[in-house]
Amino acid sequence: MKLLLPANSIRGQAVALGGTRPPDAFFQPQLNPTRPAAGFHRMTLRVLQPALCVLLLALASASAAATELTSLGDGLAYLNIQSLANSEKALRTAVPGAGALVLDLRHVVGSGNEPLDALRFALASRPRGALLVLVSPATPRGIADVVAGGPALTLGVAEARPRPAVVVLTSVAADQRAYDALVAGTPVADLISGTIEKGRFDEATLVQEFKNGNPDAAPPPTPDPTVAKPASSQEKDLPPVDRVLQRAVHLHHALVALHR
Repeated sequence: MKLLLPANSIRGQAVALGGTRPPDAFFQPQLNPTRPAAGFHRMTLRVLQPALCVLLLALASASAAATELTSLGDGLAYLNIQSLANSEKALRTAVPGAGALVLDLRHVVGSGNEPLDALRFALASRPRGALLVLVSPATPRGIADVVAGGPALTLGVAEARPRPAVVVLTSVAADQRAYDALVAGTPVADLISGTIEKGRFDEATLVQEFKNGNPDAAPPPTPDPTVAKPASSQEKDLPPVDRVLQRAVHLHHALVALHR
């Protein structure tokens, strides 16, 4: 008995063609060259999954490191806020719970009611004198207004906003270089370890000037600290000194000595 297949079926067409091609070949899946197979997607996912995990962990670590407290010694901590929106948790928990604290808002970004409310809460939750806030000309006006209305003691260059209570005699460019070095990973201890140069004009110098026939001897004019002097080859290899942060540390030491 011969099995008759419909002429319009795939097997029927195969028979009609004289059986030159195995009928089963018509049932093999045909791949679309313009559409990758599902197996290719699965293989790509398996290859990229470890790299994606590493990237996500790195981003999470960087975000956490940006809002971690750094010890400056003598009971003083440092917190650099680069984004209000990404630091709301730190502002509402770490800042109120820390002891003496330097809060760096020199190059913070962010606006909106919720981030500003978090900053306002952080400033209001601190006792006066225990919070030192660093500001700069780059501090956004809305954030500067919140800081100006709070109890914190502000430090910064003369051009900073709000007008700092403690003006540090350094240039805007030097302050920017020091902050850039901090963000690039330079340890805070290296940025505040520089010495403050002071001209020496004591009694011995005055007596010597008098002996040399100069009865009107006076100390030489103090150099303008906002004007950068040419750096030697050794100084070029050293990290810049963050004078604003350094002044905050010195001020904290003075307050501790005065038991305030």
